[in-house]
Parts: sequence; C-alpha cells; structure tokens
Amino acid sequence: MKADYIKEIIKKYDKMPYDCILIDGTWGIGKTYAIKDALKERRNVCFVSLFGMKDVQQIFHETFYQLGLKDKNGIQKIISRLIDVIAVFSKKVGVAKGILESIIKEKELFFELTKTFQELHIIVIDDLERMNDSISMEEMFGIIDEIKRCNYVKVILVANTSEIRNKEVFEKYSEKVIDRIYQMTEHTDNIAWSKLNINCGFINQFLKVHKVRNLRTLQKAQNLYDDVRLQLKDGYMDAFYDEIRLACYGIVVESTDGLYYREKEDTNNDPVSNVTFNLTNRLEFRIKNHYLRGVRISGNMADIIQKYYENKAEINAEEVDGEYQIFLHAGDKANYYKSDEEMKLVLPKLAENIRTENNIGKLIKYADEYLIWSEHLELDTKQILTEYEQKIHDMIYAEVVNGKLDYLSYTIDIHIQSETNRNIINKLIQDIKIELVRLYVQYLSEETHGDLAYDYSFNLRSFMNNTYYKKAVSGNIDELYNKKSFPIDDVTETQYRTSYNIMNVMYMENRERFIQYCNELKKSCDHMARHRIDVLLKEITGEEQRGI
Repeated sequence: MKADYIKEIIKKYDKMPYDCILIDGTWGIGKTYAIKDALKERRNVCFVSLFGMKDVQQIFHETFYQLGLKDKNGIQKIISRLIDVIAVFSKKVGVAKGILESIIKEKELFFELTKTFQELHIIVIDDLERMNDSISMEEMFGIIDEIKRCNYVKVILVANTSEIRNKEVFEKYSEKVIDRIYQMTEHTDNIAWSKLNINCGFINQFLKVHKVRNLRTLQKAQNLYDDVRLQLKDGYMDAFYDEIRLACYGIVVESTDGLYYREKEDTNNDPVSNVTFNLTNRLEFRIKNHYLRGVRISGNMADIIQKYYENKAEINAEEVDGEYQIFLHAGDKANYYKSDEEMKLVLPKLAENIRTENNIGKLIKYADEYLIWSEHLELDTKQILTEYEQKIHDMIYAEVVNGKLDYLSYTIDIHIQSETNRNIINKLIQDIKIELVRLYVQYLSEETHGDLAYDYSFNLRSFMNNTYYKKAVSGNIDELYNKKSFPIDDVTETQYRTSYNIMNVMYMENRERFIQYCNELKKSCDHMARHRIDVLLKEITGEEQRGI
C-alpha cells in the first residue's frame, strides 16, 4: 500500500483494537514523514529513534521527558510520592533532569506518569532495524510490551524489516508484541515537495516515468542539482536548467537505487549477447538511455555532472558555456542539408565567433566549420584566414610558453575536418616549436641560474629525446656554445644541473663539435671547472675524458 494510508491508520488508531502496530517499508519510502505529518496536530505524542541508542532503558528516558515535562505540576506530584524531590522542580529543567537521573529510575517515573493519563498517548519508536548490536531484540520487545500495556498508551513501531539482522528472533517476538503490521510499498502521493525544495511540477512528471520509492534518494538528487546550479552562471534558458536538473536526478537515482540495473542470467553464454548486455547495463548507458533520451543537452554535459557527483572533476564554466551552445542548436537543421542562401546566413556568425572566441579548442572548431562551408560555396576566405592564423598562433604560443606543451602534440588536429585548417595548424605547430626552441636557447645563452633556466634546459633536453620535437632543435643551438652553458663560474647545484641538460643537448645535436668545444674550453678553466666538465662529459658520453 502507499504511504498515504498511514494517515488513515493513525486517524483511526484511537478506535482500533490494537495497542502496537508496525509500519514497515523500505528506507526512504516516506514512513516517518507520513507519520509525523499525521501526528503534527496532536500534543500527546513522543518520537523515539533507536538509531545510535546504546541502552534500551533510554526509551524510558525519552518517553518520560517528552511526555512528562509538558506537565511540570503533574510530574511533581508523581515524584513526591516516590521521593521528596519537590525542590528539584524549582530549578531549570536541565538541572532537574540531571538530578532525577541519578536518584530515580526513569522507568518507574514513566509507569507512574502513565497512571495519570486521561487520554490516549502515542509513542512512535523508529529505526528498529538500526538498533545497536549491544541491545538484544528480546529486551527490546520486552520493553515495548511493557509500554503498550500502560494506561492510555499505544505504540507505533517503524522499521524496514528487510534490513533487520536477527530475523528469527524478530519474528518470534513480534508475533506476541505487534498486533498488526502495515506494509508500505509506495511513497505517498501527497508529499509537500516544496518543503523538500523540490519543484512539484518536475517531480510529478519524473515519478510518472521513473518509479522511485526512496524519498531520501530524491532529496539527494535535488541536493545535487542545487549544488550544480551554484556552479552555473545565470542567464541560460530555463529549459537548459531543467534538463540539467533531469540529468542530476537520473545520475543520483540510478547510482543509488539502480532502477534499470539488470542481473545477468547465467544461462546466456553467447559472447555477442554478453558484450551487448554489459554495454547496456553500464551506469552511463542506463542514465542516458532511460533518463535523458530526447533531451537537448549533450551526453558530454551529463558526463560532466556525473564526474562532479563522483568527485572526479570540477565543473568548468567555459566548458558549460560550450555545452549551452550545443543545447541551443540541438534540433536545428544540420548545415549539411541547408541551401547556399541558408549557409550564407550562417557564415557571418561563424566569422564573428572566430574573432571573439578565446578558447583554443572552440576557436579551431569555429574555423573548421567556417572553412568547410566557405570552400564548398567557393567564397573568398583570405581576410578571415589571416586573422585566424595570427590569433590561433598567439594563443597557442602563449600557452606553451607557460609550460602547456600539450598544445604542440599531434592530437590537437585529430578532430579537424577542413584540410586547409589542418595544414594551418600543422604548420603553426612546427613554427611554434622552432620559436619555442629559440626562446629557450636565447635565454639559456645569457642565463643559466634559477628555476626558469633549469625548466627551459629540461624541456630542451626532452625535445632532443623526442623525434617529434628533435628537428626543431637541430641547427638552432649555436648560441649555447659559450662559457655560460658550462659549470664554470659562480656554480650552484641548480646551475650545475642546468649545465648538464644543456651539454646533453649539445652532445646529441653534434657530438664531434661538442667534444672539440669542451676540450678547447677546458684550457682556459681552473682545475675545479675542468673537473666538473670532465665529470659531466663522462656521464653524457659514457667515456673517460683525458685531463688537459
């Protein structure tokens, strides 16, 4: 039954012949929520959670202080019959509580308290399945049985019985103590979603398709969306935010509850079927196929959110901007199917994107699209090409100078479709390699001290060990043939390691010239400098150098 029925049960509980009922259902289905909502107008109610409780006697502690301290005068009369502690209640409640715990058993106080009841009191004991291992099930049911026999007291137990560890003991004692069990299989239809900060229209549509039973899962999904929304800038279309929210819900629900996860049947041993099964049963596939089919956001946008949820990556504002552009154009007529006149309306926008874009990947993409369709229409592209070549050169050069050498990797042109654009990028990369080598060489020919000099020398040495970069170095290091490249004057450990890298480069570029230069240089050095050069030469060449 639906959790809505809990309200009907509690509404009639006063007249029912039961003194102890159990509301059973899976975690998050809304049992506690519905019970509290049904009892919110009643004053004689006590809520006790067994989660974290280490001593079952604490139940009496909670019930006495939740029910008893509402009527301080009545409690005073009860206590005076047991022990003369009337003065205690002239103190603050917290002080009184501490004193009472030390001199009177709360169990006795509770039983005396119930003798004064003139109307029904309901005690809700929640989280039965989360009971501490130090508490025995037998003792727990013993206390519940004592409580339900009290004057004007009824008990509501709340549990997910499928998670109770000691099932045999539970079933043995529950028959004697629990008068009726109500099984909740679906969450309530009348949830105040706004109190959970969940959009009512959205969640009603979502639940029509995806039968989520766990309210906690839905709350986690909303929390993820609220979190992601903080990472997104304002100004996007509402529909974009709506689909982001749908992705958040799909990711959390499927990761947590696995609504569409399928168990593999052992009888199916067909290799092709197994591959298909494994592919379609993957979390990423289930999310996109069952929750995000037909949406305008891309699969990559869903991946961005999922990686963020799994703490594998942060959300990048620029990347989201790019995804928003994909969202805006999703469903548009593909350029491939447009007429000449329609394409001529697209090209100025692409040209403007090339002029204004500050992201390298996006700039190359815009240029690629512009060139492909311009060449098909046989339009003049000289002006925009000149602007593009200079701009992309300056952007990539600035990045590699700052150490981001990945931009010089051959993988940068993998997704380039235009042959013109591919040639531009390939030539640009080769040119920048040479420019970068010249920058390193010019700097190192004048300065070999400091961390920057070491970094430049290390990169230069790495280039010589990589066939993809080696050509850019060969023939471009003449300026390094000077005394500053060697460990001669004002030597520090960092400068020594920098000299080692430089000498390595010189050796690999032209072995004979390098050895000859070293021998000539040693003639004008002091003994320590000659020794250092010989040590490095031996490390580099693997040969013992003769002293001069």
